[in-house]
Amino acid sequence: MTNQKGFSVAELLIAAAMTSALMAAVFVILQQGQNAYLFGAGRAEVQQTARGALDRIARELRTGTAVTTASANTITFQYIDNDVPNGNVPMTVTVQYSLSGTNLQRNQTAPAVAGQPETVIGGVNTFALTYFNANNVAAANAGDVRTVNVRLSTQVQDVATTNVSPANQRAIVEDRVRLRNLP
Repeated sequence: MTNQKGFSVAELLIAAAMTSALMAAVFVILQQGQNAYLFGAGRAEVQQTARGALDRIARELRTGTAVTTASANTITFQYIDNDVPNGNVPMTVTVQYSLSGTNLQRNQTAPAVAGQPETVIGGVNTFALTYFNANNVAAANAGDVRTVNVRLSTQVQDVATTNVSPANQRAIVEDRVRLRNLP
C-alpha cells in the first residue's frame, strides 16, 4: 500500500482551512472597497444637491429688490427677472423659500406659476436664515434686510440608506448674500 496516490484527511483539512482563510480575506477587502465607494458616492450626492440649491437661492437673492417676509427658516422676496422670453420688459417676481418637512420648497407667487410650490431638494435637516441690515447688524424687520446668511444642512434623500450605511452622509453649506438691487 505504499504506492497509493492521493491526499490524507489531514492534508485536505489544512487545504480547506487555508482556502477559507484566503476567501475570508478577499471578502473583507471587497467589503471595504464597497464601503469606501458608498461613502464617497453619498458624500458627493449631499454636497452636490446642497450646493445646487444654495446657488439657486443665492442667485435669486442677489438680484433681490425687497425682502417682504424674514423668519428663521422662511424668506419671501422680490427680484427682477431679466430672462423673459421674446424680449419683453423684465418682470418682478415674488418668491418664497421655506422648509416643509425635509423638503426645501420654492413657491413663486407672482406671477403665478403652475405646479407651485416646487421642491428644490429633499433630505434637508436645517434651513437657517440670518438677516443683516446696511450696518451689518442683525436686522429687526424685513424692510431693513440688506444681507442674508443662508445655511443648509442636508443628508442623503434615499430612505433605504439607514444610519448604519456608509452612504448616509451629511453636508453643511453656507453662503452670505448681499441683495444688490435694493432701492
